[in-house]
Amino acid sequence: MVQTILKHVEENIDNIVRYWVATYYTKTDEYEQRKEYDGFLSTRTQEVTQLFHTTYQQLKQNYLNTSLFQNVGEDCKDIGTPLVETVGNLHLVFTSTLEYLSQQLQQNTFTCSNTALCQYTLLLRKVEIQVEQDLILGYMK
Repeated sequence: MVQTILKHVEENIDNIVRYWVATYYTKTDEYEQRKEYDGFLSTRTQEVTQLFHTTYQQLKQNYLNTSLFQNVGEDCKDIGTPLVETVGNLHLVFTSTLEYLSQQLQQNTFTCSNTALCQYTLLLRKVEIQVEQDLILGYMK
C-alpha cells in the first residue's frame, strides 16, 4: 500500500521541489540574502532534488542513511543561515510533500487508501526526524 504512495511521490519529486521553492523557499531569509548570486536557486533546487531521490531510493530498499544531511547542515552554517531557519526549511520540504500529495488526492489525480496514507505519513515523520538529527549534527560541527 505504502509502496504505491512512495512510487507516486518519487515520480513527482521535481514537482514537489518546485512547489516547495515557489510556496516556501523563495520567502525565506536565506533565499532573500542570496537570490542575487548567480545560480544559487538552481543549485539549491538541484541539491534538494538529489537528496530527495537518494532518500527515496534508499526507502525502496528498506534502508535509510541520512548522514548526507550532515553536509547540508554544514553548508547552511557556512553560508550563515541560522540553525532555526535551517531546520525550518527542512520541515517545509516534508510539509510540501504532504501538501502536494493532498492536492493530488483532492484533484483525483492520485488515489490511495486512508490506511496507506496514514502509514506513509508515519514513515515520512520517522524519516524527517532522522534527517533533522543529521542536519543538526552537521550544523554543529
